[in-house]
Amino acid sequence: MIWYIENYERSRREREKLEELATTVDWLAPLGWRIDKLLRLIWDADIAIAGRVYKVSLCYPNHFPHSPPLVLPRKDNDRERWSSHQYGAGGELCLEYGPDNWHPDVTGADMIVSAHGLLESEGGASNQREAIPSRHKVTLGQELRFTVGRFLATRSLVGLVERMDEGIVLPATLVILFREGAYTHVISSVETAGNAKWTEPMFPKVLLFEGYERSGALVRWPERMPTPSTETLASFKENFRAAGLVLPDVTKLILVKGPDFNAYSLWQDDDTVTELSVIPAQMQAVRLDEGHYAIRERKVSIVGCGSIGSKVAAMMARAGVGRFLLVDDDLLLPDNFVRHDLDWREVGAHKTDGVARRIQLVNPAATCEQRKHRLGGQESSGSIETLIKSLGDSDLIVDCTADSSVFNYLCAAGTVWGKPLLWAEVFAGGFGGIIARSRPQMDPDPATMRRIIEAWWQDRGRIAESPAGDYGATSDVPMVADDADVTVIAAHAARMGIDLLIPHEPSAYPYSAYIIGLSKAGIFDGAFETYPIEVGSARATTHQVALDPNEAAAELLRLAQLLSEHKDDDSSDATDSQTPPP
Repeated sequence: MIWYIENYERSRREREKLEELATTVDWLAPLGWRIDKLLRLIWDADIAIAGRVYKVSLCYPNHFPHSPPLVLPRKDNDRERWSSHQYGAGGELCLEYGPDNWHPDVTGADMIVSAHGLLESEGGASNQREAIPSRHKVTLGQELRFTVGRFLATRSLVGLVERMDEGIVLPATLVILFREGAYTHVISSVETAGNAKWTEPMFPKVLLFEGYERSGALVRWPERMPTPSTETLASFKENFRAAGLVLPDVTKLILVKGPDFNAYSLWQDDDTVTELSVIPAQMQAVRLDEGHYAIRERKVSIVGCGSIGSKVAAMMARAGVGRFLLVDDDLLLPDNFVRHDLDWREVGAHKTDGVARRIQLVNPAATCEQRKHRLGGQESSGSIETLIKSLGDSDLIVDCTADSSVFNYLCAAGTVWGKPLLWAEVFAGGFGGIIARSRPQMDPDPATMRRIIEAWWQDRGRIAESPAGDYGATSDVPMVADDADVTVIAAHAARMGIDLLIPHEPSAYPYSAYIIGLSKAGIFDGAFETYPIEVGSARATTHQVALDPNEAAAELLRLAQLLSEHKDDDSSDATDSQTPPP
């Protein structure tokens, strides 16, 4: 329903307030009411200030009084720019009442008074504009939404140009990232003095394969000189000569004058210069607590780069984890996109390759080691042994496979090397999941913990919920769960993993295993119902019966004899499953 029909009492009030205003001031001349093609109620009037007449329309939106009416130039003046506080030529005036502070008690007459105050302050009797602080903050996105060509300045680039002397011109390489609606230029490297090379540390190297490199130059412009004219390329070059500089034969130029960046595309064919919109360097802001910076040197092994593994890896990379070992032999296929963190850009590639790329796109400083292996599958014993040794070099092992045979291998790796193991599963049907951790010398070993969790289910008259299937180690069982289900469990797993890596003392998680509900099903009465499982503390290692001294000496002698007879010959066992079989 349209407001002035449904709420005709309010429409009468609006009319009476405007009539009252027109009789009490001498600067307002009402012209009457109308309805536009969108059925909005419009009141036209003239506002006279210092001999100038502003032809305005007061436009009531159809959901008034829940949002403010607009004051803007009438249709025959819709190309005029009256104020610096106006949304473009012909646009509405930015007044003291807006969506952020609007209240239904404010009337259209109040908006007209506000418009008069703004225009009078900026024009005034002397016709000299006075700068008025804006009540509204225009975002960078608002400023650039109608631009296509852009240049991104970074904090590290600002640091470089601050060290440059005026009049210095340096060769640079720019990468252009083309997207629908915008193409953004980034300086990836600069040749500095003495044949040294500066490289942008924030720029992911993987983007070099999808961006377009262009030759360019970076110049520190003399502050006493005006910036070059962009009327033609010839005039642009002439201004360079006037400044005592030579413009290199490049297609892209980044010119810095004082603290300001200017970016240009230079077109030799038609003698033109196009100015690019500059995205300024972000201010340094603390976005993570101090503990997160400690995990830049931590190494995390993600076993299974499927739905859960891909999400856990990306979350940990964003949290600052600096080193990864990714283990999975599977390829990314179109049906994986339902739950996977990757998309069509990685289709047909190994999941480890795609996840490594994803990690570096969100955290360019991170390094990724990859093993295209299938734990529990048909791999040589030597390659599995090598992989388990690599897992032992990690600060945390994460099992995202929901595969019992993989879990058994990882139990061995965690126990032998004394590394914490974290695992996560989504239940079939997507109605819940489990996250658990086993910390050396604090929790029971992983295999014992799994038995404790199974006993917890049995105490409730149930068998353990079956996992929802493929997380990267297998691909023959479809997973009945959607992306939201998987993401919730993955986020809990990543959060527990980060808690382990920092580490927090005491841990933010008083229990080491949690059953988490996502909907009313199974044991859960509703969504987000959580059951912590008490697993106890680490168990003492069971030792064999001790040998007496004579027996111990004999056993050691036998082993020494075997070692003395050992010959370091070539083994037929393969040690790298990435080497194709003959």
